[in-house]
Amino acid sequence: MKLAGKNVWVIGASMGIGNAVAEALQKKGANLLLSSRSTGLLTALATRLNLPQDRVLPFDITDTGAVAQTVRKAIDIMGGIDAVVFTAGVSQRSMVAQTRIGVYRDLINLNFLSIADVTLALLPHMLARRSGHIVVLSSLAGKFGSGNRSGYCASKHALHGFFDSLRAEHRKDNIDVTLVCPGYIRTEITLRSLTGDGSPHNKVDEELLKGMPVDRCAEQIVKAIEQRRREIYPGGSETLGVYLNRFVPGFFAWLVSRLTT
Repeated sequence: MKLAGKNVWVIGASMGIGNAVAEALQKKGANLLLSSRSTGLLTALATRLNLPQDRVLPFDITDTGAVAQTVRKAIDIMGGIDAVVFTAGVSQRSMVAQTRIGVYRDLINLNFLSIADVTLALLPHMLARRSGHIVVLSSLAGKFGSGNRSGYCASKHALHGFFDSLRAEHRKDNIDVTLVCPGYIRTEITLRSLTGDGSPHNKVDEELLKGMPVDRCAEQIVKAIEQRRREIYPGGSETLGVYLNRFVPGFFAWLVSRLTT
């Protein structure tokens, strides 16, 4: 997809990877619509990118009652949506035995069900146009399980099952799906990660501090959109886990258990 002049809706644009992706998309000449729950951070981003304030659309994607109306509003504002980029989500830091079931529900709701909800509302528009690109921020946690992230892994695995199926069903309709599976990226995602009782982790993991710069990750995501890639794995040596899990699963399972603390 040539991004110049394309209408791209970035959901979860207020911080982290979503924020960096918005900046990278604008450099390619895309017309942006920015959404997240944080109006203040979105407004600051729009100001930095010299976007008019009508390109800021506050949106809590877990509010199921607002989804259909917000999708219609997004289409009206932009005159059509060529691509949507989902970067909203929350991580987890807690062992299975210490995690309340409500935390699992929250993780599944935000990281999977809400994204599926918005996709289902937007899909008829893309089908009518016989064109569209859906970009979903998954994680390496969507490719294999690891300790202290059981609910996060489950929610990201669900994204792969859903969007791989959607891609298969609608390839004939020119609907592209790109799943982005980052490893360690230099963001503050773990500050807001849910612990076993639902409270925030309030720590930045050391691995993230040494991770790939977020702007480089964003550049790889934008390149993947341009090349209509099915799946990418931005990050460092940790991304080798995808291949270890596939070709030497027994060894990889042992390794993951050794690394779990």
